[in-house]
Amino acid sequence: MKKKWIVALAAVLLTVLLLTFVGPYLVLAAARQPAPEENYAYSQAFFTTYEQTRQGLQDLSKGLREQGALVVTESYPIDADDGLYIDKIYLPAEERMTNLILLTTGVHGVEGYIGAAMLEVFFQEVYPTLDKKTTGVMVVANVNPYGMKYYRRYNENNVDLNRNFILDWDSFDLASNREYPQVQTFLEPKGKIKNAFWHEVSFYWNLGVTAVTHGADTISDALLTGQYQSPQGVYYGGNGDEASTVYLKDIFEKALSSAYENVVHIDIHSGYGPRYHMVIFNSVYETMTEAQTKEAFGYDYVISHDSEDFYATTGDTTDFFYRLAEQKQSDKQLFSTCFEFGTVGDDFFDTILSLKYTVDENRQYWYPSSNAVTAEVVRQNYMELFYPTETAWREQAVADFVAATMGVLQAKMK
Repeated sequence: MKKKWIVALAAVLLTVLLLTFVGPYLVLAAARQPAPEENYAYSQAFFTTYEQTRQGLQDLSKGLREQGALVVTESYPIDADDGLYIDKIYLPAEERMTNLILLTTGVHGVEGYIGAAMLEVFFQEVYPTLDKKTTGVMVVANVNPYGMKYYRRYNENNVDLNRNFILDWDSFDLASNREYPQVQTFLEPKGKIKNAFWHEVSFYWNLGVTAVTHGADTISDALLTGQYQSPQGVYYGGNGDEASTVYLKDIFEKALSSAYENVVHIDIHSGYGPRYHMVIFNSVYETMTEAQTKEAFGYDYVISHDSEDFYATTGDTTDFFYRLAEQKQSDKQLFSTCFEFGTVGDDFFDTILSLKYTVDENRQYWYPSSNAVTAEVVRQNYMELFYPTETAWREQAVADFVAATMGVLQAKMK
């Protein structure tokens, strides 16, 4: 009997050692994204660096000028020493200012890469169909250039800009997220991530304990709505306007005070929704229901205020645009929405993965792991969450963007 216990103990120890040394490489193998094919739809526009996206915008502007378009450009410095700029391209209506199409990308830094690709698609597929005499187009790209350059959702101050668009900070309650402090320990673990395999085990164990103790809904509510109390936390909305926010707020205000009668705003994001589909995610202030939106745009993947999957956020760009128009008593016809390109997926386990990738990246940012394998696992997972490399995903993204954009513009432009 004693020998059996010794053999069993030895087997357990051997298994633990094997998982300790081999497990991280298995985790890394599972995390690695497939390389895209060499040639696929708009493959040249799916950039991999911030500098490439800026060059792409310059090439785009040059091409439009060569076609005879009046193109006004601006590069607004966020950190000139680090080469961080918000880039604006404006093509005014040629005769009568009726419709203004406003496209914004990179509010969530790393998500700006899919935004950059869709800008190329827009000017190749959609722009030629527009009535240039009555329609102007403005692009505000790389709204969060720091997040673009360093592959983060957050900006240089760890602020989630899509939680930073507060109409009035003086009256805003920074402690409005009551759930976040309850699960803060789980969402902001301290210290470096060491062994990638054992980290997987500990994360799901801590998730289970937290869910049992506080409830799964508490975790979800704490995460998605935005929080304004923990500067090192996830989805931190700040305590005042960030530089990028000031700039984009000014763009919105000028659009509402311009001579254009109708403004259509599309904010391009990634990370939420079904794996192979883009979702039109309407603001809570948009009155169209899910059914009405689907019918109006001829597009099936829609989330509106009455949808089962709808969730409210604080400090969102589209919400702010509507509230600003109301505050200024604007007579403009305004439609402001978000295009969300689904990546990991939207079922229960996919949601957990998204949570894990978000928490892990934030922890890696504040406590960089000295283990190269662990650091690469975190990086690969985070990129999968916002910018998949799979060819089929990218081709479907292009198709969905064209279909949804054409549907929105046909329904919402005069």
